[in-house]
Amino acid sequence: MTLNCSCFQFKGQSYQQVFGTAMGNPLSPIIADLVMETLLDSVTKTIKFPIPVIKKYVDDLMLAIPKDEIETVKNTFNQYHQKTQFTVEVEKDGKLPYLDLLLVRKPDQTIKTELYAKPIASGRFLNYLSAHSMTLKINVAKNLIKRVTTFSTNVDEATAKKIIHTQLRQNDYPKPLINRIINRRRENPPAAAPPTEDDNTKTFRSIVNIGSLTHKIQRTLRSDYPEVVTCPQQRKTVRSIIPGVKDKLEENQRSNVIYKIPCADCGSSYVGMTSCRLKDRVSGHRSTINKLTELREAGKEETDQEIMRLREKTALLDHCITNNHQFLLDRVEVLDSSHKKTESSYIRVMSHP
Repeated sequence: MTLNCSCFQFKGQSYQQVFGTAMGNPLSPIIADLVMETLLDSVTKTIKFPIPVIKKYVDDLMLAIPKDEIETVKNTFNQYHQKTQFTVEVEKDGKLPYLDLLLVRKPDQTIKTELYAKPIASGRFLNYLSAHSMTLKINVAKNLIKRVTTFSTNVDEATAKKIIHTQLRQNDYPKPLINRIINRRRENPPAAAPPTEDDNTKTFRSIVNIGSLTHKIQRTLRSDYPEVVTCPQQRKTVRSIIPGVKDKLEENQRSNVIYKIPCADCGSSYVGMTSCRLKDRVSGHRSTINKLTELREAGKEETDQEIMRLREKTALLDHCITNNHQFLLDRVEVLDSSHKKTESSYIRVMSHP
């Protein structure tokens, strides 16, 4: 039932997933892995010869099988389900690409590896002349150097160094900087540091990247607040330049928002924050206000225990009870939003004119 409820809305029209789970659904990668494991277990039992090597990454498989059995194995996999169809890439000249690796089979049947990129790969990544922080640029270079040196078991050190220089120079990284990072890695090979108790006490926060100013602020914070780790954040992103293609949610359908409800009888407003849909949160306000009305019509006083419990729920109810005012629940305004879930469902705040 869970897998049949993948629905979404676009331009006021509701749609349901025809088959499988939706992209972006938290269950999708888990289900995909379970399906592939079940598929492999089922198919390999029907193949009449042993498969000495079989590796899987999501739906990408690498197998060692006899040449004259390639079509048979492919057909066996494709017969498992009509929605699951595989294509085959055969080893050529003793070489086979798999993920980011080029597997090279040597005459003695050992396997060596090289860094692999598809022919259509542009070779572009974070450019050195971009407005990102220097720390991020250096980490990108370090990561590339690590990948090349780790994956290159079939090339000598000079060739690996040439690959590193070619790719980094293509992205405008200075030659002295490249050599310096390579030399430091050679002199001090990275090792996994064991976790310390200090790691659990550190607080991580992002800070807007503004050229050299951000670096100076980080250095000051590091000396005054060593328990706080700051990371530069680039505000000018692709998302901020290119408008999203997703259907824009109506205000009352949004979640993780800060909202304002004006009072009908004075200039005050209630400002709250909710992690659920705004529509549901306002419905909750309406329900508690209706409950307050029922208690008053039943002759309950402000000192009554039930009304006192309502007063403690939100500042909105406290204002209604204390001043006998009403709020305009049909004039809710969203002030701000966040992609992260908030720790509490609301903030008790009354703003005054």
